[in-house]
Amino acid sequence: MDFLDLILRLLGPIAILTSVLVSARMIRQQMRANYNLTIRNKALNYSLYSNEHLRDARMQVEEVFGSMFSIKEAIPMGEIEKKMESHPKLHVSILTLLAHWESMALAIESDVASDEVCFDMVASTLIQHVKIFRNFIEQRREKNPRIYCYLMTLRRRWEEKLIETQRASLPPIMTDFAMSNPIFPRKK
Repeated sequence: MDFLDLILRLLGPIAILTSVLVSARMIRQQMRANYNLTIRNKALNYSLYSNEHLRDARMQVEEVFGSMFSIKEAIPMGEIEKKMESHPKLHVSILTLLAHWESMALAIESDVASDEVCFDMVASTLIQHVKIFRNFIEQRREKNPRIYCYLMTLRRRWEEKLIETQRASLPPIMTDFAMSNPIFPRKK
């Protein structure tokens, strides 16, 4: 009876310890899930569609220049200035978009926003806006070299990351070649 009594006395604390460990693990997983959700929600604030003012600015720019992704190179400054004369709100809309991206870049640099989540959500849009308004940005930087500093740094880094991501998603050339060439038989 002493041995059975000893086992029964040990099982109680072991069961309690096990339930405490399982509960702690579940709480940790829930905290991690909440943290990830918070990061994604913060990143949504950097979407151009989450804010009515930003949405209007983007629509104004696209109304004047057409779809941003259909423009293949930087818009000449002369063309931008000419469009600004006939569309008085265009200047403010361009400034709004670029200020938004600069704020996001600063938030990422300061670890307020998640680089990874923002990259997944808006990298190609940010890169495209910087590309087409490059001349506008450069003209403003001539007067104030610090303006758009975080934006330009982020654009450069994201552009490299986007290229690497695209390369990584391509299948190896040798695999495609080997499968189509009778000299290299398929392994079974």
